Amino acid sequence: MQAIVVIILILALLLVIFTLQNAMDITINVFFWEIKDAPLVIVLLTCLLLGYLIASFYFFPKLWKLKREYKQMIKFNSELKELHELNHKNDRKPVDDNSDPEGIELDDDDNDGSTFFKD
Repeated sequence: MQAIVVIILILALLLVIFTLQNAMDITINVFFWEIKDAPLVIVLLTCLLLGYLIASFYFFPKLWKLKREYKQMIKFNSELKELHELNHKNDRKPVDDNSDPEGIELDDDDNDGSTFFKD
């Protein structure tokens, strides 16, 4: 939280410096209108804000659609997990700890007492 406050203060300081460096007045011509003696910093910040708003209005519907699809996929995934657990609940066989990992049972019942390695 403190880092955010420090970042905001630094940005505010940079904005003040930017404002002081661009304090000149300009004339803006927009189609048939003429705006005289407009501060340059206000014009620049207004253009920046308008660009942000236009981009936001363009991307927010896409963002909302993606969020909705993401929530649907999460719900669908949880339903699939539940179905998978229900289907495989009865199919599970108890694991025999004495069985070999390869599934081949090896017999150690040599009657003559000789082994392959001759221990």
